[in-house]
Amino acid sequence: MKILSKSFSGMFVLRLLVLLFILFLSAVFQVGCTTIGLNLDSSWRDQEITIDGKNPEWIGSMWYFEDENISVGLRNDESFFYMCMIAEDPIIRTQVMRQGFTVWFDPDGGDKKTFGIKFPIGMQAMGVPGKVSPEETREEEQREPDPERMERALGRLLTELEILGPSKDDRTRLKVEEAKGIDIVLDTSGEILVYELKVPLMHNEQNRYAVGAEAGGLIGIGLEIPKPDRDAMRKRMDGTGMPGGGRMGGGRGGGMGMRSGMGPRMPGGIKLWLTLQLASDQKQ
Repeated sequence: MKILSKSFSGMFVLRLLVLLFILFLSAVFQVGCTTIGLNLDSSWRDQEITIDGKNPEWIGSMWYFEDENISVGLRNDESFFYMCMIAEDPIIRTQVMRQGFTVWFDPDGGDKKTFGIKFPIGMQAMGVPGKVSPEETREEEQREPDPERMERALGRLLTELEILGPSKDDRTRLKVEEAKGIDIVLDTSGEILVYELKVPLMHNEQNRYAVGAEAGGLIGIGLEIPKPDRDAMRKRMDGTGMPGGGRMGGGRGGGMGMRSGMGPRMPGGIKLWLTLQLASDQKQ
């Protein structure tokens, strides 16, 4: 009887361990976070916001999205929309640099990708390490990245952006300074990634690219990091790609907590859509 009892107990424990292992693998290989339909209010810009990749103007007024593990601040005045995104997670920081980061706008308050700004464009899209160009030889593909080449690539990475939409195939690549009216900066020099954006609300002669909504209106806003290339991920796991680095952190920016979706945030991209009520005057 005692032997049977031990066998039963051992089998139960084994099955439990197998189940836990399967659940663990399911979490690790989850393709990413998709969250749609959150309703938030923009804050009126009550102080000067300098688009410089620093975050002191945003501390205490940011939403923290637990599943995506990012903090987001949203403000506007009568002419411009302002956004700050902060990420301390080294996985997200690496994904932003490799895959790129897009902010989408729907002036009708939905989740239609009407107008998008992709910045940075992403190392893979620009054909810099770790995506090897076709001209490079097999030997060059296998060797370690050259630090000077990497520095040049990163410098180029932060000087161009893409304007996307309204049609699916509409894509215009510009130097950052050529996108008149748009002010955008990404800073990765410290332990956190800080992204800041200033974009006109309405089109006019000076501002060709704009959200297409007035202060006080309802807009949709989407934050997207594309899913990583699985082949590139396998390369990185084999030690041939560019690893991430840095300190794991909360990324809350001293703001308000917001659990935005279901399941843990895992590598694999982010797709976060918000319905945003723009502030209409300084009293709000």
